[in-house]
Amino acid sequence: MTTPFTLGLHEIGADTYAYLQPNGTWGYSNAGLVVSGDQALLVDTLFDVPMTRTMLEVIAQALPGVTINTVVNTHSDGDHWWGNELVADATIIASEAAAKVMREENLLDLLNTPPASFQVPPIVNHMSETFDFKSITPTPPNRSFSGELEVAVGERTVRLIEVGPAHTPGDVLIHVPDAGVVYTGDILFIGGHPVIHTGPIARWIDACNLILDLNADTIVPGHGPVIGKAEVRAFRDYLERLRDHAVRSHRAGLTAMQAAQTLDMAGFANWDDPDRIVLNIGAVYRELDNEPHEAHSEMALMGCMHTYTATTTYPAPTEPRIAPRSRAEMAALSTRLEGIPAKLLADDGDSPLAGRPVLNVLATIGNNPDLMVALAPLLAQLAMGEIPGRERELAILRVAHRTGSAYEWEHHIRIGAAAGLTEAEIARVPLDVNEADWSDADRALLRAVDELVADQIVSAITWQGLAAHYSTAQLIELLALVGTYTTIAGILKTCRVQLDDWVTEPATGNAA
Repeated sequence: MTTPFTLGLHEIGADTYAYLQPNGTWGYSNAGLVVSGDQALLVDTLFDVPMTRTMLEVIAQALPGVTINTVVNTHSDGDHWWGNELVADATIIASEAAAKVMREENLLDLLNTPPASFQVPPIVNHMSETFDFKSITPTPPNRSFSGELEVAVGERTVRLIEVGPAHTPGDVLIHVPDAGVVYTGDILFIGGHPVIHTGPIARWIDACNLILDLNADTIVPGHGPVIGKAEVRAFRDYLERLRDHAVRSHRAGLTAMQAAQTLDMAGFANWDDPDRIVLNIGAVYRELDNEPHEAHSEMALMGCMHTYTATTTYPAPTEPRIAPRSRAEMAALSTRLEGIPAKLLADDGDSPLAGRPVLNVLATIGNNPDLMVALAPLLAQLAMGEIPGRERELAILRVAHRTGSAYEWEHHIRIGAAAGLTEAEIARVPLDVNEADWSDADRALLRAVDELVADQIVSAITWQGLAAHYSTAQLIELLALVGTYTTIAGILKTCRVQLDDWVTEPATGNAA
């Protein structure tokens, strides 16, 4: 039985359930439920109180009369226990190592009132904006264990198996023998890169082998869809490859960033959150260091994740998340437009792309026809606006570099060359603007792109430099240009839009 990866409660075995939260990225964890009669064991609560309340309401509606008597927190990450206050009357169990972290951590205080001296990593800021951390009353477990523990749920027996330290200090697997199910917590991330907070990585690999040895063919990861054992093997292979690469890189004197950027991604190119590789390399480096190295601390590396995203060219996706619409469908859509916008969606007439299929990016956005009809005139206007073509393409290429959009890069190195950018200039686009040989006007333009992509605002000194070379209309157009192509980069990367088949010439430079 295949379980769809959709939000909500799914029965994965007799009286055995998974509560799934797509897409499984930061904070969107899974939970589980084991029922016997009117009793139930809940595997994990969620990242905040509103999310947990919604899950409990879904469970109550689907299973009226069932009481959650026992909760097991698989580990000490907040997205697996910060909703505990809503089940405080139950017996809440975790490993002793995990419970110790839960009792002693001050992460919530740090998130809600960070000290002025603390540099909050961008990903942490993003989570603070997405989830409601201020309403949480930390409710740690009221029972703990070490090693293994059997728990009765009505007439059923559930096994708790401590496998940490691995992802965190006290990871636990929950095995339900009579259903052939195992809930793994964050020992498994499926469809996305994991995070090694603690290690050692060898313990994590051992935990994967233990899962493979259990009498369980239905496996609920901490993040991602319900799987079988083939996916566990693939995840174990990832950990082994990362470990071996980190060891070689550490021995060779590479920084954690350099090691992350040179990891062989074959087989994992489509996984989400690739910037976590930096954290994982750093975790292995910490194991190998003879003494503590601040540059390898998790907090320091969290601050580098954006750098990895901005300076790494990701392998081309092998399968789009949303298939582009057909040639005929896009041609029909073009009839809702006139002039150049219409030609963007047609593959005949005197369009610059006459005889070639509509660009995959446009055919993908075409899955929302009204949006495509609204966007096409904006793209056409930006392409023939106030900013000269060379400078327009220089800005778009810098957006492609800063966002890691290989699709934008591949297309716009060609358009940029036609607009007057030299091969040497294209090769300099990924370099530090302070070190590369640019004119003052070009340097101000590139800095503005960097600031807009990173912070959505142009600094006063950069604005002054821009205003010396561009008119008011051009300045407004530049803001729209960078915003539009940053948004398109997000669509390209999230939807895994594939490079158009006819784009066969290798890129000059790269999107890194």
